[in-house]
This record gives sequence, structure tokens and C-alpha cells, in this order.
Amino acid sequence: MKKIILYLNSLEKREKYILLTGVFVVIFIFGIFFVTVPLYNKAQTLEKKLNTEIKNFQELKKLASEYAGIKKINPERPEITLSEIETLSKQVGIRNNITTIKPISLVEGQGIEISMKDADADKLLRFLKNLKRKDYLIKTISISDPKGNRKLTVRMVIGA
Repeated sequence: MKKIILYLNSLEKREKYILLTGVFVVIFIFGIFFVTVPLYNKAQTLEKKLNTEIKNFQELKKLASEYAGIKKINPERPEITLSEIETLSKQVGIRNNITTIKPISLVEGQGIEISMKDADADKLLRFLKNLKRKDYLIKTISISDPKGNRKLTVRMVIGA
């Protein structure tokens, strides 16, 4: 460090200006080629991605409006309510086996998720038939007999 300070002190005023100007030019060139250009390129690629996403969004809006038009043509299914499920389960006698009933959001609208434990197969079948009579759709259903004692564990999602 002392050698550098000694060297700088030995330079004349004009040589110091030339050296300082050279350092600023090197910093400026470094800034342009190693900082500004990569940032500019990154901005260009992000702009291309943004334009692509905007086009995708516009196409999605168009498809959504077409879907909305088609959905209006189709007859609406009846709305499903928690009280209706409660009533159907009491009629069949499976209400005591239901552990949770909760509303959920589906892509097509609202639905209800039902979980049962130790359900009897005959009662479950009658419950499913009653749901079909009411014109409700069973979106997903999972039935298992984990203990092997013919007491079923059920999870289903019902939608309108």
C-alpha cells in the first residue's frame, strides 16, 4: 500500500488527471458491459414472457366467456346444502357415522365434503342412492375398510 501511495505522490498533476480519467473510463466501460447490458437483456426476456402471459390470459378470458355461454344453456342442477345432507343421512341412519361435513369450493361451483367412520355398507349404499335421486353428483369418493371388520371409512365430495 505504501508503494502505491509513494508512486501516486511521485506523479505530476497532469499524470494524476490522466490516471484518474483512465480509472473512470474503465469503471464506465465495466458498468456498461457487465451491469447494464445483462440487466437490459433480462428486461427484454421478461417483457417477452409478459407478452406471452398477456396473450394466454386473453385466450383464457375468451374460453371462460364461451364456457359461461355453454353453462347457461345446460340446465342447472339443484343447489346442495348442508341441511339437505344432514336430512338424507338421518333418513338412512348413517348420521352417527359422519365425522365431518364441510362446504368446499370446486371449479364448477360449491360442493360439500363428507367424511365417515365405521359406516355400514348397506346404509352407505342407501345414502348414495338417495343422493342420486336428488340429482347430486359425487365428484370423488374414497372407501376403505382399514380394520377388515366391514366398517367402512369413507371420504366423498358432493357437488351440484
